[in-house]
Amino acid sequence: MKYLIDKAAYDALEPSMQAFYKAQGEDYVLAVEGLPAPEDVSGLKAKNDELLAELRANKTKAREAEEAARIAAEDAARKSGDTEALDRSWQEKHTAALAEKDGTLSALQAQVHALTVGATAARVAGELAVQGSAAVLQQIIEPRLSMELREGKPTVVVLDAERRPTALTVEEFKTQLFNDASLAPLIASSRASGGGATGGKGGGAAKTWNQLTGMERVELRRTNPAEHARLKAAAEAS
Repeated sequence: MKYLIDKAAYDALEPSMQAFYKAQGEDYVLAVEGLPAPEDVSGLKAKNDELLAELRANKTKAREAEEAARIAAEDAARKSGDTEALDRSWQEKHTAALAEKDGTLSALQAQVHALTVGATAARVAGELAVQGSAAVLQQIIEPRLSMELREGKPTVVVLDAERRPTALTVEEFKTQLFNDASLAPLIASSRASGGGATGGKGGGAAKTWNQLTGMERVELRRTNPAEHARLKAAAEAS
């Protein structure tokens, strides 16, 4: 038998069992002689909240007292001509301010990197990868990208294998990836596989307009506008 039950549990008991319980507030307790009454913990909770508030107040007071002591020490150093103590106080304050600024700057740089380099790598991988391979391709792409401030604006730049900035645009880099034979298993409709897509490295027959993927049409328009126009016109005429 449970020592403490609620009213629903009490009502569900047989009358003979209910006789063993007595009401205590909204609950029922087992009427056993010699057992101490259950403690009221509401007072403990209130005391705990009071102690937490007091602890927060003491921390605030400690910071205020520390700042007041520093200011008093600086004033005393000025009056006594103790420039060494004054310099030390300012150096400590300067070091703390720099550490706080560096922490804030690092957090901001991480956010900017994620919003620029990370987002660009994810976009390019999503546009190129076969289904299920975008995450793997992104891990290959992201180290080849970096961010620079140009005219005050964060700009994604493409790096070479030695992580040196190149003149490639992101779109040119995407085309380079699209034609990289080593990445063919990860890239959808990759011309690097030698399948004979128009403008690719393979030696097979050229594809028709309807056989070209969206990426291949975009690349064909960039590299061979005349052929792009011819294939499109042929498809529309048929």
